[in-house]
Amino acid sequence: MNEQALESRGVVIFAVGLVSVLACQLLGPVAFIMGQAYVRDCQAWGVEPSGLGQAGRILGIVSTVLLVLALVIYGLACCAGVGMALLGG
Repeated sequence: MNEQALESRGVVIFAVGLVSVLACQLLGPVAFIMGQAYVRDCQAWGVEPSGLGQAGRILGIVSTVLLVLALVIYGLACCAGVGMALLGG
């Protein structure tokens, strides 16, 4: 793998990370995992990771955190709804 291939991987990771934040948070963990592998490969080749690759990895982290928060809030809302229904409220 050469530097050009690593650079293009960085662009793909950025695109997946951006889509995960803007449209589909389920892609957040994908962007994060791809970003981690990208950084590891860059270190193995002795190449500095591109800014776009790093940004995509960070966007993946942000999207994953937002996804987890949304699931927690949704779970709490469901529990509150069930509690209210059981209490006759």
